[in-house]
Amino acid sequence: MTLKLVTFLLLSTYCFSQEHYEFDYFIETEHIFYKDLIKIKDRQYRQIDTTISKYYLTNSKQNNYQAVITEEDSLHYRLVFTDRNGIYSNATFLKSDLHTAKILNIQSKHKIYASIRSRNQIKSHGFNKVSDTIINGDVHCKYELELFKSRKIKRKKLGAQYVIIKNGTSFHQPIFSNVTAYHYWKKERNLPNGIFLEKYDMDANGQLYSHEKLIDFKQTNRTIIFNTDYD
Repeated sequence: MTLKLVTFLLLSTYCFSQEHYEFDYFIETEHIFYKDLIKIKDRQYRQIDTTISKYYLTNSKQNNYQAVITEEDSLHYRLVFTDRNGIYSNATFLKSDLHTAKILNIQSKHKIYASIRSRNQIKSHGFNKVSDTIINGDVHCKYELELFKSRKIKRKKLGAQYVIIKNGTSFHQPIFSNVTAYHYWKKERNLPNGIFLEKYDMDANGQLYSHEKLIDFKQTNRTIIFNTDYD
């Protein structure tokens, strides 16, 4: 669903009818999508390698919500906000606001209550700890998010995601792009904390089709507000 431009404002006070989310980390990554060797049903076919810059707003102590920011055009970014308990928002804002706006104010009409049926799909997911990896002389934890065999997985050619955790970032809870993976982690709590250093995806044919690498991360103080009074 394409939504109208949402203007993000610098605010100093809160109104009464608001729902707000606080963020304490700003994470920058580079995400590469590799060209496909074959066409796979229900997945965008890429004829060339594509690299995008991606930014995350996260809360290191509460990983049930996050905001992912990517380039929309020469003037705007797109912000996709997800609360793993079923709230979703997709909006654009001026690039000049990315590093200046401390409070990002979104009208509640742009908030969507998404399906949370993924909670019931955790039996089809699992985490496998694999051998630690050494990068530039440092040892980093590595794990695999695996999709167990099912008719849907075979039909859509789904594979596995591998995540390398940056050493020394145990202060931050795991960051998940997959909603079902979050609910699996919440149930099992069998992964170490940490910001990912690298994350890459393999399909069922063993093809590497996505690779995301950490560029930088820093502390921040940002808030997203869904405000019914704002016009």
